Amino acid sequence: MIYTIDRVQYSRLQNKYYVFEFLEIQEINNLLNHNGRTVKFQDSMWFRGFWIELYKMVKEPVKEKLEFLQNWDTNATRIFVLYQKGINTFIKIEIEPGRYNCDVGTFNDLQQWFRALNNIDGDSYSKGLGVSRDLNVDKYVNGLLCQLYNDAQFADDNGLELTKALLNGDSTKAIDFDLFQYIPSTKEVIIYEFLKRESPYIDNISAHPMRYSWTGKIKDNKQKYISFWKAKQYLNARLFLISYSDNYNEKVSIMEVMSLDENSGFVEENKYVMSQNVFLGWLKDMNNYQKGHNDYFSDFKYIKYDNAFFEKYHSNKFDYNKQYGKEFRR
Repeated sequence: MIYTIDRVQYSRLQNKYYVFEFLEIQEINNLLNHNGRTVKFQDSMWFRGFWIELYKMVKEPVKEKLEFLQNWDTNATRIFVLYQKGINTFIKIEIEPGRYNCDVGTFNDLQQWFRALNNIDGDSYSKGLGVSRDLNVDKYVNGLLCQLYNDAQFADDNGLELTKALLNGDSTKAIDFDLFQYIPSTKEVIIYEFLKRESPYIDNISAHPMRYSWTGKIKDNKQKYISFWKAKQYLNARLFLISYSDNYNEKVSIMEVMSLDENSGFVEENKYVMSQNVFLGWLKDMNNYQKGHNDYFSDFKYIKYDNAFFEKYHSNKFDYNKQYGKEFRR
């Protein structure tokens, strides 16, 4: 099943990833008490009962995501932050191989811990959270989830509003996965990142991260793609970048990143182009994928852009921009 992943942070100092799930719930105190008594958070029986009670509070897609994250066979630390608006009580659960830890505290307690973890490696080149998104909900991605889950009222709490408050102006050292999937039949992880095309001078087929990354300028977005590439390698995942716009009649472009050099940028990619309707149908098929092979684009034409092509970008940007995607315009 396809989900969102709210926050993914890598620590060089710890050499590990932290995967966050923020969840706004109702009646948070029901999770903190058992038969009128305050629970002991390290009690294993409470821990099992906690999940049973929590699953009753959320919709089925969220329940499936929580179950996956709780039982995910990964070395990454999974962190669940549960809260209720208007109540100064926050539950934090950390799960990693062979260990779990549960804490409850106030906003100030959570903020002190969160900022310390965010800044554990010191300064970085990561841009501030919210720079590229004014709203706390990505309407395009949430719209896709509504259709995937057949629930027009579905809204996944991405914790962005809470995260901004916790950071208190600090630059974030994390990314989020717009969509994320583990496919049991192929045992593959897929990361979907959606790139909204803003420029009126190009279309989704021509749009590419190399236009505004690895430029050598101060405002450069290469760190975002380096972070995604490192996460892909750590999780042994596949990375799909989807270029889209507000124009529903315009085709979307999917770039599977096959190779990337941190110093020079993209080295190899496979590119696919399809209409919005076909893309939604493909995504629905992916959401229920059960085949044994991993050729998820077997029905689609693709163009491979290799190192020889991407070297042109550095020597002749004008030619690169003109040549990129032309095969899909014939």
